[in-house]
Amino acid sequence: MIQTFLALAPIFLLIAVGWAAKAVWLRDDSLWRPIEQLAYYLLIPAFVVHDLYNADLASLPFSRMVIALLGAVLIVAALLILARPLLSRFLVQGDAGFTSVFQGSTRANFFITLAAAPVLLPADGAALVIIAVAFFTVLVNILSVLVLARWGTQGEANIAQLAKRLATNPFILAAVAGILLNITGLPVPTVIDSTIGMIAGAGVPVALLTAGAGLRLASIGRHLPGILMASTGKLFLMPAIAVGLGMLLGLEASILALLVLFHSQPTATTSYVLARQMGGDHELMAAILTSQTLVAILTVPAMLAIFA
Repeated sequence: MIQTFLALAPIFLLIAVGWAAKAVWLRDDSLWRPIEQLAYYLLIPAFVVHDLYNADLASLPFSRMVIALLGAVLIVAALLILARPLLSRFLVQGDAGFTSVFQGSTRANFFITLAAAPVLLPADGAALVIIAVAFFTVLVNILSVLVLARWGTQGEANIAQLAKRLATNPFILAAVAGILLNITGLPVPTVIDSTIGMIAGAGVPVALLTAGAGLRLASIGRHLPGILMASTGKLFLMPAIAVGLGMLLGLEASILALLVLFHSQPTATTSYVLARQMGGDHELMAAILTSQTLVAILTVPAMLAIFA
């Protein structure tokens, strides 16, 4: 566990640097939005394309891994929806609060997973993570939008908008491009490959800095019941279920480690934006995001030590 903690420490230190930079230096949110857009639309897609067309995709067990990955999400989502009447009445402020607990329990910050994969997983582990993120992104976006459309205060079930959002998602587009380049074997000129590689190298660090800048420590104390519920589901229950499914499917140890690493991450920073847009409890969402990011410093190594 100590070795895993030390391997993950630089990732969480980058998040801390992002928080500190926002707190004491670059305080204006308008300064961070262009940086977030740069990472989201250029740097991370370059990372995805570069890793996928250079990976040995034929040797990776995609299908069983995806079943275990998405199966855990669907099980936790179903349990939360069944428990919604109790959650909305006793633990959070109405159905808007439930939508934030739902997002906090099912979504994941894949930037942390991408950063940790080369350190903790075997060769081509990052490529497997990218494939996992592509499938995961489609599922959790659909589930989150549907839940917010049903129980958010401003939600509207617009399937066309959701389809457009997924079809234009830069991560998904980059994953498709990388896989096509890999499968077709089209040669990538060395100059282009080197350029993409240099851009890709900045992707994850910049994304982690922006994740740190989005943390809101002041909101934690007012939302403890919702935080505890979402964090239990996301940081503990989800990886345990994923490992159970993976073992039933006969996945090897390195893939089980990937499932634990992926599902034990804190919720995605985009959860806050979606909650604000569709009438979720965005203050609770911010508190869940911040709390899980802080707690994950200890829980991610612990879950890897226990299950993987």
